[in-house]
Amino acid sequence: MKRNRRHMTVRVVPLHSDEAGDGRVAGTVAERLALVGKLSRDVWALTKRPVPTYSRRTMPVRVSALSDQ
Repeated sequence: MKRNRRHMTVRVVPLHSDEAGDGRVAGTVAERLALVGKLSRDVWALTKRPVPTYSRRTMPVRVSALSDQ
C-alpha cells in the first residue's frame, strides 16, 4: 500500500524547548538527530534509488500552521 505523502505532517519545535527534550527515543538532541540521519540513509538504500539532492529552498515541502488546516 503506497502512502499519500501530501498528508504527512511533522511538528517543528525549538531545539532548547521542553518539547524537544521529550524525545520518543532515548538520547540527547544531537544523538536523536544523528539517528534520523542514519535511518534516512538506510531507508534510501533499501529503495535502491539515488538519494535526492535539492537545496533547502527547493525542498518539496509546504509549511502551514495547524490553525490554517
